[in-house]
Amino acid sequence: MYNCFDIAKELLKFAKEDAVHMGTMKLLKLTYISHGYYLGFKGKPLFSNEVQAWKYGPVIPELYHVTKRFGSRSVDLEIVNLYSENNLNETDKKFLKIIWNNYKKYNGLQLSSKTHEKNTPWDLVYNKVHYKTIDNSVIEEYYKKIISDRKQHAA
Repeated sequence: MYNCFDIAKELLKFAKEDAVHMGTMKLLKLTYISHGYYLGFKGKPLFSNEVQAWKYGPVIPELYHVTKRFGSRSVDLEIVNLYSENNLNETDKKFLKIIWNNYKKYNGLQLSSKTHEKNTPWDLVYNKVHYKTIDNSVIEEYYKKIISDRKQHAA
């Protein structure tokens, strides 16, 4: 299994290739959203790190603490690379590329708003306790529903 830095590294590579700005908030939200869709499609976590409900949405604390100094400036790929332990296999790179292509147009605040919507995993947990772990089963259930709804609308 990967760690959150492995995923963030790949997302930062995509951002660099496409000349898209990637500040801390955008990176955090895209890493989380990728994890959510992975759980929804594959039924297993994309990374081993804990996700918590913070004021501005779901956060992976380890990734936040390494990247927070960049704020809204572009996160340095080399810093994230220091914490990365694995390279993604080709299947998972392709999966992440699909997520990237669907969400790269949004900035960090827009992605944060998406994770704040009613009945999201963040909403279900944060309204009860701040900084509480969002269990992967809650994330998986939410993203399975999104995937199912999109399949029904596409048919």
